[in-house]
Amino acid sequence: MGDYSKLASMMSRHSEAAIFRRFDTLNVKNLLYMQAEIVHLEDQLHCLEMGDGNPEKALRPFSVYVLKEAVGSGENPQWTKYKEIQEKIYAYNDALLQYSNLRKIAKPTSNDLGCLRDWLERDDGGKDFLQGREDSTWKANEDFLSLDPEQAGRDSLTWLINEKMPLSNAEWDGVWDYHKDKLEKIANAISTLLAALLPSISILILYFVSKPASRLITISLFSVFFSLILTTVSAAKRVEVFAATTALAAVQVVFVSGGGLGSS
Repeated sequence: MGDYSKLASMMSRHSEAAIFRRFDTLNVKNLLYMQAEIVHLEDQLHCLEMGDGNPEKALRPFSVYVLKEAVGSGENPQWTKYKEIQEKIYAYNDALLQYSNLRKIAKPTSNDLGCLRDWLERDDGGKDFLQGREDSTWKANEDFLSLDPEQAGRDSLTWLINEKMPLSNAEWDGVWDYHKDKLEKIANAISTLLAALLPSISILILYFVSKPASRLITISLFSVFFSLILTTVSAAKRVEVFAATTALAAVQVVFVSGGGLGSS
């Protein structure tokens, strides 16, 4: 029989299954409510700062000392309102930062989410132990985040291999454990092979292309193809892709120039 203890044990051993709701709508609604509350408090504080013509009260917006000294007189709603706003602002800022950090956490892959959903339904897994509204936690929602530390740094090629060609190792409690090191080795091998072949193939093709216009078109096509491949097989930044593509184009131009661009 499945229960939350069994689910927690499985998630702790398989980090890719540690998938949780981010509650985007509720988090945003909470921020909106807190913001609206502070807006009203801000307006109330402004009204108190205007004072009622009392010379001493007129100094309070310009002197925190005068404002705090009025506490002993028992006539200090302005300072009380400020302290109330201070607590709300702290809570609001903290909620903003927390949600901002949540948004930075990577989403789970469809494969990992599918495995978790399958485990929850299987007899040797969760066996549909979730009841009532809790049964829909991992079913009808899309605002998920993954606590798997490898999700954030995974490049597109590794993600594709993990999605389309999962390599099984051993089964535990209804979940297949994958050789992640094998996935990385396959991705690294493919990346290395492409890095070695693409420049060589471009030079080889240019060697057999004699017309100058055709050579320029070939250089352009290979540059576009190289940038697309580089974006797919690596986690390189845009500026790094731009630099590498420019370097490849420069090598091709040097080859063409050395071989005589105008030769036929």
